[in-house]
Amino acid sequence: RFIFEGATGAEINTIAYTPGRGKVADWGDKYGNRVDRFLACTAYLDGEHPSIVMCRGYYTRSTLVAYDFIDKKLVQRWYHNSATSGQGSYGEGNHNLSVADVDGDGKDEIIYGSATIDDDGKIMYRTGYGHGDAMHVSDLDPDHAGLEGWFVHEDKGSAYGYELRDLKTGKVNRR
Repeated sequence: RFIFEGATGAEINTIAYTPGRGKVADWGDKYGNRVDRFLACTAYLDGEHPSIVMCRGYYTRSTLVAYDFIDKKLVQRWYHNSATSGQGSYGEGNHNLSVADVDGDGKDEIIYGSATIDDDGKIMYRTGYGHGDAMHVSDLDPDHAGLEGWFVHEDKGSAYGYELRDLKTGKVNRR
């Protein structure tokens, strides 16, 4: 990861990507498709300052690492590693992610497909519905308080093919 000075392009700080590639097969295949799936976002994890969140993997193992820019250095805030099937965000990721304060505490969470990661990097919940291809996050249901997410899944066997879910609890409102 690099931080550059905007006006001149001069390097300010560089750190190694976490986690490194490691063994390609540890990410779910042997040809490099799953290990080289990346997402990133900016989130206000403390409710006040922007953090960068770098993500690797979503079909199987998934990792998210949050960094803050402090005194001209990238400083790791937290590291979420879901390397075990059926736990954390393992296999729950989408081809995209979203950022929103889903629990109303003034801090952003990462909606990582069928899982949501809390502002502290811990799993908030996982639905178990698996990998999805598309999602929309908003106050979609005027009869329900809070934010909802509309999710479309690649495999109907992993859920219902789609669902509308309460983003605070992970409970499906409509299917």
